[in-house]
Amino acid sequence: MKALILPSFLLLSLAAPAKAAGSVAKALQDEFSNTARLSRGAVVNISTIHEEEIQVLSPHFFFGLPDEDSFDPSPRRRTYKHRTGGVGSGFIIDTAGHVLTNDHVVREAAQIKVTLTGPGGKEETLPGKVVGRDPNLDLAVVQIQAKRSFPFLKFGDSDKVRVGDWAIAIGSPFSLQQTVTAGIISAVRQSLSIEGLPYPNLLQTDAAINQGNSGGPLLNIDGEVIGVNTAIYSPSGAFAGIGFAIPVNEVKLALEYLLAGRQSPTGWLGVDMLPIDELVRRRFALPRESVVLVNSVMPGSPAEKGGLRRGDVILKLDDAPIQSPQDLVAKIARRKPGSEIRLELFRKGSITKASVRLGERPEAQDLSRLRSEPLEREETEEPERDSFSWEGVLFETDKLGTVRVARVEASSPLRGTLRENDVLRGIDGTEVSDLAGLRKAAGGADLRKGAVFDVLRRGRPLYLSVRTG
Repeated sequence: MKALILPSFLLLSLAAPAKAAGSVAKALQDEFSNTARLSRGAVVNISTIHEEEIQVLSPHFFFGLPDEDSFDPSPRRRTYKHRTGGVGSGFIIDTAGHVLTNDHVVREAAQIKVTLTGPGGKEETLPGKVVGRDPNLDLAVVQIQAKRSFPFLKFGDSDKVRVGDWAIAIGSPFSLQQTVTAGIISAVRQSLSIEGLPYPNLLQTDAAINQGNSGGPLLNIDGEVIGVNTAIYSPSGAFAGIGFAIPVNEVKLALEYLLAGRQSPTGWLGVDMLPIDELVRRRFALPRESVVLVNSVMPGSPAEKGGLRRGDVILKLDDAPIQSPQDLVAKIARRKPGSEIRLELFRKGSITKASVRLGERPEAQDLSRLRSEPLEREETEEPERDSFSWEGVLFETDKLGTVRVARVEASSPLRGTLRENDVLRGIDGTEVSDLAGLRKAAGGADLRKGAVFDVLRRGRPLYLSVRTG
């Protein structure tokens, strides 16, 4: 009997975990199904029509013989309206029928149609009207033109999102009917440049997002909105496992302004920043917690008025440590223009404090102009013959004594780091204002252990680190 009982016991002990695993999988499946069912009525498809006037030259056609006195043989200029369509997604945020979507979905649309899915799966298409836009955040609010109560989605807390959390994307990819895809949060606070604008705080997910998903919600397992799907990274134009969403907490800050038809003002410091690598940290003897280096201070910016300088290391904002340049940009953007911030800086070997009253972030084109303005006038006169060669690089001075790179040999270990016409201002923190200063700085530098060059390239400052050993 024992020989018969033992196998039975083993079979029971092996079957129990399989049953438990099946229960967990079934429960998880039900969670996904319920989230999709409860959310579908508040997720919409947005179709747009864009009108463009096109002028063409058309010949003068006629039937029969023309009257020679009235006939004009020259071609006529005719104007036609050319229409193009676009599609995207969005989701309803209140009972009044306000729809949140991406600005690029409805930008310059002459006509907007919003398609909803009813409880029985029946689709209904209603006209929509843009209430507010914020091109800098790529967000817009569309009002459904119908007086009734609408289902809506609730906002979650994107600050609590963790890498590895479930993520559910709902939208209408490629003009298909409403589609649900699932994955996880692959990264938080991801930095990306979209159409020339920086997005320093995006959520990254591997839930399938394609063209047409733009503006749709990214949900957590509880059905709460944690992000607005806005972009994908794809060499082919189709989903490649990398999608990005604007965190919903960023949306909350802008929503009041969007509903009022205004663009939300965001705080602005006015510095270009660089991440600090180990070589820069060691060469400048920076604290271990140093992660953000001020590469340049924009002229007339709040940072300049607050006394920030190029080469400052920003350690803390209002006593909170800074994790990365993207982290600082996101925190500044959340502050209102006119608010005062306290910065803790590391400057020339010691800790110092600075108080800065934030300004309002300029438009993208104005910001680009500020970044491109040369900080110093570049000398265009022919250089003097006074020169110095070091590590395969020929340095020469102009009539003002400025040290420039005249030539970089193909065999130079600095090829790819320094370029012709770079203005050299320092090496490893030692200032270079003339050839004598260059000789001194070069004598103390060891490229095998690493060196940091301070240069002006086309009027813009750069810190360049290189190690050949």
